[in-house]
Amino acid sequence: MAAASRLRSIPLLLPRPDAAAAALHRSLCASPSRASASAQAMSTPSASSSTPSPYTTLQGRVRCEREIKKSKFIAIAASVPNERAVMAFLDEVKDTRATHNCWAYKLGEQFRYNDDGEPSSTAGKPIYSAIISSGIDMVMVVVIR
Repeated sequence: MAAASRLRSIPLLLPRPDAAAAALHRSLCASPSRASASAQAMSTPSASSSTPSPYTTLQGRVRCEREIKKSKFIAIAASVPNERAVMAFLDEVKDTRATHNCWAYKLGEQFRYNDDGEPSSTAGKPIYSAIISSGIDMVMVVVIR
């Protein structure tokens, strides 16, 4: 499976929880006034049974909408504990009427991203980069266009 080849090892990041949540929110929504009430979700340090070190993740969902060049973008992020939860979250939030449902997730050292028909590495990879730069782990972000 081509998607399986996208799994890679990456170092576990341990940032300050509040700073990580703020960084992810800034990555998703440049304009906080347009963010929904759920975008106020905070992050929390957690411990994973498969990882001896604590990690930082979201306590709730983050959602925001932006219109750029007459295209509507909806970004939704949530904490996910495993790949089964990743697929369930994707099935729940994807919009079959949308042009694209691009996504990325990070589960400890595992990650995966998908451009959903956008040019290669122009959607999923930047979403994944936003996850990494925020320092949040055990998270999935879906951007619907």
